[in-house]
Amino acid sequence: MPRPPEFTADAWRSLRWEWLWVYRGAVPVCGVWSAEIPVPAGVFFIEQGSGRIRADGKEIAVKRGEAFFSAPGTRQHWFAPGTRLLSVGFRCQWPDERPVFRRGLNFAAKSAALRTATLELFRRVHRGRKAVTFREAVKPATHSLATWSAREAAFLEWFAVWSAVLHQNGIEPEPRVAAKGRRGRVEQLIAWLDTRPLDQTTPSLPPGFGLGLRRADQLLQQHLGTSLRRYLEKRRLDAARERVLAGNGTLKEIAFELGFRHASHFTAWFRRQVGVSPSAYRTGGMEAA
Repeated sequence: MPRPPEFTADAWRSLRWEWLWVYRGAVPVCGVWSAEIPVPAGVFFIEQGSGRIRADGKEIAVKRGEAFFSAPGTRQHWFAPGTRLLSVGFRCQWPDERPVFRRGLNFAAKSAALRTATLELFRRVHRGRKAVTFREAVKPATHSLATWSAREAAFLEWFAVWSAVLHQNGIEPEPRVAAKGRRGRVEQLIAWLDTRPLDQTTPSLPPGFGLGLRRADQLLQQHLGTSLRRYLEKRRLDAARERVLAGNGTLKEIAFELGFRHASHFTAWFRRQVGVSPSAYRTGGMEAA
């Protein structure tokens, strides 16, 4: 088997990591298709039962003992009654928002090595627990610096196994685009927009950017096909969908976090963007796998 592509230190340091969860437990809602929901990269093992996934214009069956390698994007899922999962979710992106892994994912396969690594990650993160629900896994937590470091180290060890398994299946990381010229400006612009508060949907530019709002808007349109305002609005919508699905706060609390003065304003905005109310989306989306 050929060696996997190598990364320079500069490319490695430019990666944007966000580990989201590791959980093990029963699927809360079975026997019905979920709403179309946004999902990050990750993997889940069917420890009991079975599932079906709709993504990339196809439907994939996942049997007991198999892992489903999820691509970042949107999907629907269906699980048989009594299904139990072992799941890891995370984000790993280049500075221009492109995922490091995307092409070739959304497939089911068996991997004893990855299952062992995932069980070890679960053990190290949830010490002494045999089962943890999705909502427990994504609940905001406070830890010491040493504990956070240990958790991140455990995730990176797991990620090394996950990457190796993808390589064995012929899936390699997307190449990094060198940050030069216009591309460098786009990366700088995106990095700035991603630091803006979620309630800020009025575009602004990084200090010393050297371009006006109109030209910056054209630049983002050329490279990402979206405007500054739409980028900020999509970022807020993605955050809203994730918070609604996670169910860690009331709709009123989520509305205030995202800059809405009243929960009714948030509900009306969410319905216009998604097509259903936040409550219906939470019920139809169920929990992420």
